[in-house]
Amino acid sequence: MWFPLVLNECRPRLRFSVYFTPGQLNSLYSSAGQSCSGGVMNRWWCCWRPPLMLLTLALAACGQLPSSGSETSGLEASDSEAEARTEANADADQGNWISTSRLSPQTLMPDGLNSLTYERALTASNGWGPIEPDRSNGQQAGGDGKPLTLNGAVYPKGYGVHAPSELKYSLAGSDNAKCVRFKAQIGLDDEVGTQGSAVFQVWGDTGKLYDSGLMTGASATQQVSVDVRRQASVRLVVTDGGNGKSFDHADWVNPALVCVPDISVSVPSETRMYQDTHGSLPLTITNKSRAFRGDVTYSVKAYYDTANYFQLVSTGTRLTGAAQQVHALRVFMGRRYTDDTFPADLVVQYAGEEVARTPLNLGTLEQQAVMQFPDALPDLQVGKPVVISVPVSVLPGGETTGLHISVRPNVGQAPDWLDASVVGSGNIPKEGGVLQIKLTATRAAFPDEPTEAEAQLRLYEDNFDYAYPVQIGILPVRLAPPEVWVKAGH
Repeated sequence: MWFPLVLNECRPRLRFSVYFTPGQLNSLYSSAGQSCSGGVMNRWWCCWRPPLMLLTLALAACGQLPSSGSETSGLEASDSEAEARTEANADADQGNWISTSRLSPQTLMPDGLNSLTYERALTASNGWGPIEPDRSNGQQAGGDGKPLTLNGAVYPKGYGVHAPSELKYSLAGSDNAKCVRFKAQIGLDDEVGTQGSAVFQVWGDTGKLYDSGLMTGASATQQVSVDVRRQASVRLVVTDGGNGKSFDHADWVNPALVCVPDISVSVPSETRMYQDTHGSLPLTITNKSRAFRGDVTYSVKAYYDTANYFQLVSTGTRLTGAAQQVHALRVFMGRRYTDDTFPADLVVQYAGEEVARTPLNLGTLEQQAVMQFPDALPDLQVGKPVVISVPVSVLPGGETTGLHISVRPNVGQAPDWLDASVVGSGNIPKEGGVLQIKLTATRAAFPDEPTEAEAQLRLYEDNFDYAYPVQIGILPVRLAPPEVWVKAGH
């Protein structure tokens, strides 16, 4: 009688047929020059009871060590083991287990971290034995793995799989949850020592999102953080590294999806505030996740350092269910000035992830220095300075600083013989104050020069930026003729 035999995962792979009579079954052995490790062929023939006259064998992962309950010895399935496989919904030829009866139907909520160790996958396959929740892969029996261990660190939650393996999860959340990130720690379990080789991959609908590169039992644990926005599902794939699947016991430790509420935000298209003051603008938040209760935070994103121009004072708010809420977004405007606006985005975050953003365009209104010059001045004489006091108001007034003013004549709009400068520091408190200005006639007037004029002074303010950093002050000046001294008696 002819029996075709197929030996998979042995080295070398053989396909051959053997003719024998029923009386020769008990003494049949392989003469191909190489048997599976651990004496699988001899032991298989010793316990084999042929239910059919035509048989196909599939031997998987023959390279495992028989001394530790190897994957090779696991092929010697008794009747009870075969029944267990059937109940576990396993493909006996490949060891692909797809039973997830221990897990709950998938429910992803918009409250941050959703552990996948509690979620039921859409599909699951494994290269050897069952996918083990919270255990290493072990061998072919369910629950025969050890605590998940990567580089000496033991983890209570995760999945132990065997390459080739795949777990697929839907990203459709409950209560309008939007799942935005996949997180996990990965590596080959310590139970294989330094052996094994595998590649961890994360796939979405748009293609591969993450690739670990080749990892072995000696590799360091890797942290996985993958953006899954715009994906409808995610697949956690482990390949065998290209050299067969022996010892490829891979761990997905603490696999989780970060899911956030469905939120939209809006602010006015443009808002202007006075320099060096606090202001506010209305922020409208619409939350479509009814069961969500949590704190969202605000931040500003821009291509430049916004801190030099404005600072966001409001840090966030608490949302309580689906509703539209209007909040006062507090901002401190700095001392810089722009005719346009400072372009940026207001970003709303939850659980460290962005949930919404809207353009934020803030502009400035100038602080104004208002000076009250006297209507009349005493006559100026050459070499005899005159100090005048000028009241200064700051409108509307800053919160952190006042003004710093310097003065000089406006060339061409003031007599050439006039000089002007500030007495002292020129600092004016934010509440306003008095500026002392010294006026000096530097020479006598030429015969064709007028001795009376309305002199323009250029006023410079250094503490704030302005569209036009110079203000013009006007005051009347008169140059008196030099005094003539007449000696008595002459």
